[in-house]
Amino acid sequence: MNTLDSRLNWQLIDSLLEDEQDPWRVQMLSQLKQHMQAECGGALEELMATMVPEPIFHNWSGTTDSGAKGATALKAFYSGLISSGSNQFQYSIERIIIGDDTLVTEGKIQIPFTGEMLQAMGKADAKANCCYATEGRTVTFWPFSADGKIIGEDIYSTTTDLGDAEEVTLNPYIYGESI
Repeated sequence: MNTLDSRLNWQLIDSLLEDEQDPWRVQMLSQLKQHMQAECGGALEELMATMVPEPIFHNWSGTTDSGAKGATALKAFYSGLISSGSNQFQYSIERIIIGDDTLVTEGKIQIPFTGEMLQAMGKADAKANCCYATEGRTVTFWPFSADGKIIGEDIYSTTTDLGDAEEVTLNPYIYGESI
């Protein structure tokens, strides 16, 4: 059975930071790592602190944008994500492109759901006490403000249907743990 581990989300960032000399690029990469650790570790206030006061998110599926707009909507989104446990996703970033004011990440994403959640969404064969995950590919554009905060996310993603979610185990990340 596959094990999801959010610590893999910033593995490539750490690798790039080992050799990066440009202070602005270090700022963007470090802020992205902090953002991911706070999100996956369920630290809502620390997560919100990585972004501008009124972030704008675009989560694209075809021509439909379901991303949260503004701090209130985004905080509500992240609160729901954290309480569901789906914030413990594994985003195995394979590539990072660094621009003047934007990072682009691309890789495989696996998003966890409890069996109980899947049952409520119509997957009758899900075992309530188990964990499942969808799998897909994601490209995310991360624009940055002049002071080094994340302006938002422009996410382009495809994942398997919830009905195709496979059973997994989680190795949960605890925010602030020494790695």
